[in-house]
Amino acid sequence: MAYVRKRGKFFSARWRTRQGLQAEKGGFATKREAEQFAEEQEALERRGKNTRPSQVNMTVREFVQEIWGPSLDVETQTKIDYENIYNSHIDPEFGHRPIASITPSDIQKWRVRLKNTVATTGYRLKPSYIEKLTNQLGAIFRVAMDNEVIHKNPMSKIKRRKPKSEKRIVPLNMQTIQALANGFAPRWQIVVWIGFFTGMRPSEILGLTWDRLDFDNQEITIDRQLSRDGQRVFADHLKTTKSYRKIPFSPYLQRLLLEHKAAHGLGPHGLILQNRSGNVWRYKDASAMFRLIARPLGFDKGEGLHQLRHTCASVLIKLGNNAKQIQEWLGHESILETMDTYGHLFPHDLHEASERLDAYAIEQLELQRQQKMLA
Repeated sequence: MAYVRKRGKFFSARWRTRQGLQAEKGGFATKREAEQFAEEQEALERRGKNTRPSQVNMTVREFVQEIWGPSLDVETQTKIDYENIYNSHIDPEFGHRPIASITPSDIQKWRVRLKNTVATTGYRLKPSYIEKLTNQLGAIFRVAMDNEVIHKNPMSKIKRRKPKSEKRIVPLNMQTIQALANGFAPRWQIVVWIGFFTGMRPSEILGLTWDRLDFDNQEITIDRQLSRDGQRVFADHLKTTKSYRKIPFSPYLQRLLLEHKAAHGLGPHGLILQNRSGNVWRYKDASAMFRLIARPLGFDKGEGLHQLRHTCASVLIKLGNNAKQIQEWLGHESILETMDTYGHLFPHDLHEASERLDAYAIEQLELQRQQKMLA
């Protein structure tokens, strides 16, 4: 029979396994949570669906170290980012807890605390960042479910609202873009113009090689990007499947590219950009240099090379390109991503739309009237 006992500040759940052994799991904040867990375990035992004995008391930290972490199939830098998030925000809260003991209320309380957390920058954590932390915790629970370490995902009970966009995209004007380019040494000015004219992601620009430029058809083939881990040149894969694409480039950019090659040559592996020593120009160095140039021009602290991508998309929209074209150009996985980011830039004048509809109807009705008269 399942029962509960108190151990210090926490409660432990006890139940009998099918083999007649006594199993125990601690770390529950309330007696009711421990009772509910013990009853669920006994029910699972009766149905033959309980977790393996070795996993009964597995903590979140043990699970992350032994199962979740080794199972990640991502770029090295992405894995480092995941580890930083886990170590900073998830492990201090849940690391010592048995993974099966965590309840929806535990997660909700954690999210509330995150909202009141002041980051090292002196600012509160942004809602979008809190959602990012929650997504990572959810990913840990999903893998735990897949490995039958837990049989219920506490994240499934969490009601989440999509955070409102914290800042709308404001495109750069040509004067600012020229000032950015002028701020770089001549060998690096091309990064600004590639960013503006193509809307490529920063890592795609830094990983662009000369053989990916088709001057006959004025097209760029985007099928790789610079690795951020510092050990390799190219990443294993791009951000999404739609990131693999071909986009056009203008005659003006073509002239700038040819002038750049004539003046500065190419880097290793045919890279268009290179550092002072002629080696790979790494993302962290390019990003730091961009921010150093951009801050005196009025850029916010968090704004970097990606602003050129935003500006390219914004200008394309202003010139009349539709959302589907923008999605394909930028390599977004879904058109929803395009609309979430740039939707406010598309025309929203309903009165103008109504007037166009009215003009269309009048034109068609008049055409029908004339056809009847000629019949």
